[in-house]
Amino acid sequence: MKEVHVNLHNIRNCICGKCPSFPGKWREMAHADMPGLFCAHGKSKLEIEQIGCICGECAVQQEHGLAGMYYCVNGRAAG
Repeated sequence: MKEVHVNLHNIRNCICGKCPSFPGKWREMAHADMPGLFCAHGKSKLEIEQIGCICGECAVQQEHGLAGMYYCVNGRAAG
């Protein structure tokens, strides 16, 4: 497993914004705090209601061989 870096490739492939658990408040903040890519950034600073996780469908997770879920709650992927 490789550490996930914040770079343009990973940002473009990130699907955090499509997740049913992704907080709607984030959209109001519009990149002011954390733009998703929680597997690299770590836990969300906003409260997350765990109503489904799509990390397993993400190209970033697959490319980096990650096995975790709910990075927005549990923190970034370890390298």
